Amino acid sequence: MVIPVIDMLSKVWERMKIMKTFIIILVSVITLSSFSLALGLRIGGTVNYYVVEDPVFKDTYGQGNIMYGLFLGFEVTRRFELRAEANYFQDKGEMTLTKEEISLTLKPVILGLRLRLIDVGLVSLYLGGGAGFYSYTENLPDRFEDISDSTIGYHGEGGVYVSLVPKFFLDVNVRYSIANAEPFEETAKLGGFRAGVGFGLSF
Repeated sequence: MVIPVIDMLSKVWERMKIMKTFIIILVSVITLSSFSLALGLRIGGTVNYYVVEDPVFKDTYGQGNIMYGLFLGFEVTRRFELRAEANYFQDKGEMTLTKEEISLTLKPVILGLRLRLIDVGLVSLYLGGGAGFYSYTENLPDRFEDISDSTIGYHGEGGVYVSLVPKFFLDVNVRYSIANAEPFEETAKLGGFRAGVGFGLSF
């Protein structure tokens, strides 16, 4: 009787830590928004190909799928940018034996920073990193209970900004993330490689 109660309290405590991190991210974004009129501002969207690292995922769902995102960036200086993102990824697969359709939905909310290293004409090279709140849901056949949980993840990235016309830019980006979840006391590696392009406006 004692052990199940301890396990339950442990899970509640882990959820509280995750929610605390998520709240910190949201408060940071709201705080930064209050300074958006005084700082350089970037807004836009991204289209990327996302490859989940976990080998079990690859066996069930395949090599990867498209991830869509929206971003809001604050240029604190010409070289330094703070960034908030909301992303959406979904992939469909099938159960190994019965071949019934299942799906995985991943919704990372990210707070990060970028450092612009080199400016050559209309091209700017940058490196960056960050952390975020990764919520995920795996939809299973009706006789099973769906899996829904969340975890904290981290990433490192590099890329280039390309200024096409005044105020409009492209962002060619490559990113590697680590986001380990434990839905059944087994580690599921939901992070992986992401590569694609963003497009947006700067003010």
